[in-house]
Amino acid sequence: MMRSGWTGYDAKFVNEDKVESYTRQYAEGSYDDHVWRLERPVLLEHLRRERVRRGRLRVLDFACGAGRILRELVEVADELTGVDISVEMTKRAAESSPGVLIRTGNVLTENLLAGPYDAVTVFRFLLNAPEEIRVPVLRKIRQHMEPGGLLILNNHGHFPSLRSIAVRVPKSRPERPSELRHRDIVELLQASGFRMESRRGFSAFPPVLHRNLPATALRRADAVACRPTLQRITGGLMVEQLYMARAVK
Repeated sequence: MMRSGWTGYDAKFVNEDKVESYTRQYAEGSYDDHVWRLERPVLLEHLRRERVRRGRLRVLDFACGAGRILRELVEVADELTGVDISVEMTKRAAESSPGVLIRTGNVLTENLLAGPYDAVTVFRFLLNAPEEIRVPVLRKIRQHMEPGGLLILNNHGHFPSLRSIAVRVPKSRPERPSELRHRDIVELLQASGFRMESRRGFSAFPPVLHRNLPATALRRADAVACRPTLQRITGGLMVEQLYMARAVK
């Protein structure tokens, strides 16, 4: 039987306090804000190139949450849609991105997607979703994309990385977070009708080091490690992985 939400994601954010707690995770100066500042220009640059290539850009932000990505996409998209399973999350997204079409529900059981979309962004979905729905959801997205359309998704728990090593240190944390390997992502993309085009890595140093060592120095080192010229050496060892893929014609 198909569960109603992504591992209870829809039930988790049932009130504004829960949503507010989640959004504080990306407050200015936080670790996640640091990672996003490195990742954001790369995301927007790929979308700008796609807009030039196509002449216009119809974008879907899937699993849009409270609208963190949506707010950035407004400046590059001609048409923009956000979809999420959480009512409280989409309520916050609608408030922060007025004029953007926001839809709420389960894409596997409801007719929420329109399109065809030229580009789709999927952030923080794969590790939050049960394994059995990852391919069905990505296939559903593929069905609503233009042939050759651009899919940009992230893996915020890459293995191996310094983070994956840190969480395996005894007593470092009560339980290990969800993780996916590069080959897992490639297989998911292939099974869903996509061809991987490229990937970029962000954040060489895990949160535990940012909490216990001089954060300013680590963030400067991160910025250096994220340079395209060093990606062949550093990219595969970073916590955050950004994938660019094409919808197979």
